[in-house]
Amino acid sequence: MSAEPEVIRLGPDPFTYDAKGRLQTRIGTVFLRTPGIVTTRGIHAMQRMAWIEELNRRRAEKGEAPLTDREVEAELSRSVDLLFDDTYALIRPDPKRMDLAMAGDELLQTLVSKRRIRYLNIQHHLVRDALRARGEAWRMAPVPLYEEEIRKLIADAAVGIEGRAIYYYNRLTGTRYLTLGMFRSLGELPTGELRSLLTEIKTNLQARNRFANPEVAFLPTHAMDIEPFAQSDFAGMDDTALRERYAFLLDRFSQGVHEGYMRSDDPDNADWRKALSAVLIHANNDTGVTAVIEGLSPEFFMQIEWLPGGRVIDGDLIFDPIFEEADAHPDDESLKRICDHRARAILLNYLREYSEIEYVNIGRTRRSLSGRKGQGPRVFVYIVEIKECRKPKPEVKIIRIQRWTIGTHLVEEKQPLLQSILDAEDYTDYVMDRRLGCRQLGMHLPPLMTPRRFREYVTGPDGVRHYVWTGYFERDYISGRATDKIPEAFYASSDFNLRFCRLLGQAAAPNIIIGRAGVQDGHTIFDDGDEVIVLNAFQLPESLILSEPTGAFTNYKAPYSETIGDYAAAMNRRRHLMPNFEAAANEFVEAFRDEMTRIQQMYRRRRKGFDALFRDRPVDPLGSIAYRWKCVLERLDRIDPNALAESLRSRIHF
Repeated sequence: MSAEPEVIRLGPDPFTYDAKGRLQTRIGTVFLRTPGIVTTRGIHAMQRMAWIEELNRRRAEKGEAPLTDREVEAELSRSVDLLFDDTYALIRPDPKRMDLAMAGDELLQTLVSKRRIRYLNIQHHLVRDALRARGEAWRMAPVPLYEEEIRKLIADAAVGIEGRAIYYYNRLTGTRYLTLGMFRSLGELPTGELRSLLTEIKTNLQARNRFANPEVAFLPTHAMDIEPFAQSDFAGMDDTALRERYAFLLDRFSQGVHEGYMRSDDPDNADWRKALSAVLIHANNDTGVTAVIEGLSPEFFMQIEWLPGGRVIDGDLIFDPIFEEADAHPDDESLKRICDHRARAILLNYLREYSEIEYVNIGRTRRSLSGRKGQGPRVFVYIVEIKECRKPKPEVKIIRIQRWTIGTHLVEEKQPLLQSILDAEDYTDYVMDRRLGCRQLGMHLPPLMTPRRFREYVTGPDGVRHYVWTGYFERDYISGRATDKIPEAFYASSDFNLRFCRLLGQAAAPNIIIGRAGVQDGHTIFDDGDEVIVLNAFQLPESLILSEPTGAFTNYKAPYSETIGDYAAAMNRRRHLMPNFEAAANEFVEAFRDEMTRIQQMYRRRRKGFDALFRDRPVDPLGSIAYRWKCVLERLDRIDPNALAESLRSRIHF
């Protein structure tokens, strides 16, 4: 049996730092024909040259002839670009050669833990599909979303070639951008270093990388052409001429930058951060990161942190090997976070229930989409993409861990185990009963929601470790846009506004009837992330679905007059966005009136059926669903829909 070939190493180890605390290398190349990894300073083209030189040196030591042109081409064609930041080793794959990228991935894993390897170019469907089919959506490089992530992206993007870090590097295209602020800072350098950097800029402005993108470009790109650099003989100038030429180039560059926020590099300037980060995450083949899962809304996709799961091979689930690494290092917090035991349990449930799964990807929301507070324990939300072998497209499921679980009662409420079990089961019933009541009163909810559970270990207040059930609710994902996250550009259409406000007004009626509110603060919940607008092919509102009836039946006693102003606020905060605001607001009010009247009349026609809906449940004035239902119906029966609609109108700022 032949031994594994030696993996040749050139350059420092990834994630090693110099005396100043900076990464010693930020780029690398994996070679596959002759296995090796190069991490020397410079650009990828220089690393490929260094690789061929090293192979020829080794051949010369053995008395062999240098590589032929065909052999050189074979070495270079079977290589994969790498990038390094403080957190990840990033593979930049050629979408048409994902086989090479994944072979390079396996070779890199001999040097770097799999948990620290991610893939770029996820804008390309071939990259996405290859990772999804392996159950490895978690290995897509995260897109920076929050301010602290954008600041880190910019800080990590500062790179050099052979000299100091004066460029901002786009990891997707391989282009290094030179800003006016960075170029201005060169004037403070010693003449020798200035000469070297100007020569470096000149050389790389005229060079293209393997993806046919410029090695160096100006930012803004329209600020200056490369001719003044190409015509400059920096090496042949004396010191005075060099300084004069630099001053001339700086003046030309400065005249071309018209955006005030781009005239200096200021990480504290929000406009500068936005402009620079937009350039750094843009790719020429960009098809939109929001399309990683078809139909997933932008605000939802950007919030997802994908997690390791497993691959299904011939019907057998093979958990990702990273779980073995986590089991071997139980005290490693970063591994513990990545290897989410709940995600693994949910995945196992699917394998138990489905007989022919092709792949499953699981993620969790990074932060709350609504920022809503005052609802009790945090609700963990997972998203699952599951593809069955005989179906053309995957299904997307939303999973919400039950707010009050056995573990919650046991640990946070310090209740006995038996009482915790009973209370958790009661809460599951309450959530499902609440959903039934919402549907009965006209709320448009997802057609199916199923309660499920898995088991996990929980340590009680007595220090005893219990193996208990944790409940969760599963529903289909609704493809659309949350009403509070509709882009401002949509409101420029008068037709959009009229349709949107009619749907929003219709949704407001059952919302006030049911009394959706925060459990702790009592604030009305409406139009803050749960209402989803489904758009037609013309990007016009077609329907509105309440994805989650959070807080339903919380405010079940207060008169409508106390909360009607909260519904007017939904219109008032859009006043400056709608050119036809008055007509749209009237549409909102009339839709509210019509729906309120319809629901009240429906109740009065079928009073006995409505009143008896929860007759098998105990009526507890402390807040059982049967008691809340009774109060909600009595309040609905007393109201005058016309008077309430006029009260709503009076609070809108026409």
